[in-house]
Amino acid sequence: MELTQIPPANLVPHQKNAHSELRGIDALAQTVEYLGIIEPLVVLPADEDGNHTIVAGHRRHAAALQVGLETVPCVVVDDPGAADQLVTMLVENLHRDDLTVLEEAQTYQQLTLLEWEPERIARATGRDLDRVQQSLTLHQLPEQVQQAAHTGEVDLVSAAALTEFAHDPKVIERIMKKAGGHWSVQHLIAEERHRQQTKDTLDRLKAELVLAGVKVTPRPKFLTEGGTAVPLHHLVDAEGEPVDPEWVKSEPGFAAYINRDYGAKAEYYCPDPAAVGLRPAPGSSAGHRAEREARDAEIEARREAWEAATGVRTDFLLAKYGTAKGAKPLFRLALAELASTSMNLPHDEYADLADALCGCPIRELPQNAGLDRLTRATVARWLVHAEKNLIGLARGYWGDLEHALSYLDLLVAGGYELAEVEAQLHESITARLAGEAEGDEAEKGDENDDEGPGPDAAVYVAADAEDVADAASDHNADVEAETDDLVTA
Repeated sequence: MELTQIPPANLVPHQKNAHSELRGIDALAQTVEYLGIIEPLVVLPADEDGNHTIVAGHRRHAAALQVGLETVPCVVVDDPGAADQLVTMLVENLHRDDLTVLEEAQTYQQLTLLEWEPERIARATGRDLDRVQQSLTLHQLPEQVQQAAHTGEVDLVSAAALTEFAHDPKVIERIMKKAGGHWSVQHLIAEERHRQQTKDTLDRLKAELVLAGVKVTPRPKFLTEGGTAVPLHHLVDAEGEPVDPEWVKSEPGFAAYINRDYGAKAEYYCPDPAAVGLRPAPGSSAGHRAEREARDAEIEARREAWEAATGVRTDFLLAKYGTAKGAKPLFRLALAELASTSMNLPHDEYADLADALCGCPIRELPQNAGLDRLTRATVARWLVHAEKNLIGLARGYWGDLEHALSYLDLLVAGGYELAEVEAQLHESITARLAGEAEGDEAEKGDENDDEGPGPDAAVYVAADAEDVADAASDHNADVEAETDDLVTA
C-alpha cells in the first residue's frame, strides 16, 4: 500500500460502483475547493493505459474534477478481490443518506453472485440481517415494485412482503394500484392472501367431489327461483322418508355445486326430482330458506372481513402503542376513562392482546412496577376494552356507539388506515348517531313516551332479531361475570 498524488484525469470509476448516480456534488465541491481533499481515495494499481480504478472515493473524485484540482491524494492497494471492492464501496455509500433502496439491493445482489450468504453481507456491511434479506427480494419483483421502492412510494418491508405473490404478477398489480401507506398495503396483502386461500379450498373440494364420483355443476336454478332443482334435504321419497345425500350423491340424476357463501361447502341437489321418484318435503319453504341463506352469507362475509381487518388492526396497536413510549400519549385518556368506569380485566380472547401491549402478564404486575409499566398496563386495559366494544358492535351486540366512533378516529389520527369493512361501520355509526340526534330533537317535550331505546339503538350485523337478542344476552352475562377490581396506578 502506498500514498501518492494522482491527477483526477487518470482516475476512472469502478464499473460496479453501487452509487451510479452521484448526488450532492456541488456542496462537496465547495468544501474541496476551500480545503482540498482531506481523506485520500482508495485506488487499484495502474492499468496498461496508466489509469487507476477507484475503489472508494467516487464523490471526492467528481468534486476534484469539478473544481479543477491538478492532483488528489490516493492510497494504491493491491486487488483485494471483486467482493471486497464492492463491500468497501457499499460501506462508504451506506453513510450517504441519498443512497436509494434499489441501489443498495443491487449491490447485495452482486455479492450473492459471488457466493456471499446474507449473513456474511450483514456482518461485512453492518446492516441488520432482516434488511439484507428484504433487499435481496427486490430483484424477484416486477419493475413497478422496484421503482416504487426506489422512489420511496413503498417501504422496503412492504415490498419484501409482496414476494409472496411473485408467482402471480396480476395480484401484485392489483395491490400496487390501490397501495397507499404501510398499513394500506398490509390490508391489501391480507385480502389477497384470503382470496388465494379461498381459491385453494375451492379447488381442493372440487377435486374431492370428482374423485368421489359426484357430478359438480355451477349453482342451479332452484324450484323457488323458477327452475326445477331442489336441495336434497328438502326432498322425500315415495314413502315420505328423507333422502340421504351420502347414499345418492354419486348416482345418476343427482349433482352438487360448491356454495362459496359458507366457506366452500358442497350442496347436493336433484336437478329433476320427479324423474327419480322424489318430491318436496311437506311444509318445506325453499324461499324462506334461500332468504335466510343469503342473509347468513352476508353475515359470514362481514365476519371474515372483520377477522382480516382485526388482524391488521392488532398489528397496528402493537406497533403504535405496545411500548412505554408509544403508550404515553394515551395514558391520560385511558386513565381518566378507567378511573370513571368499572372496566374489568379481560378473561376472553382479548387477554392475550392486553398482555402483549403491556409487555408482561397484566394480571401479574409486581407491586413495585415502575411508571412505564403502569402506563403500558393502563393503556393496554383501555385499548382491549375499546377493541371489545368495537368488535361487539360489528358482531351485532349492544355497545357504546360514540366510544367506538372516537376510537376509530383515534386510530386514524395515529396513522392507521381503515379497512373497507371498518369504514362501513364508521359510516353506519355516524349515520345512526345523527339519526338519533334528529329523533331526540323531534320528540323533545313528549313526556308520555316511556318506551325504551329499542334494538335500533345499536348497530347490528345480524338481521334475525331473536338471534341478536340471544347474542346480546350472552354478552351481558359474560360482562356481569367479570368481577375483578380495577388495578389503579
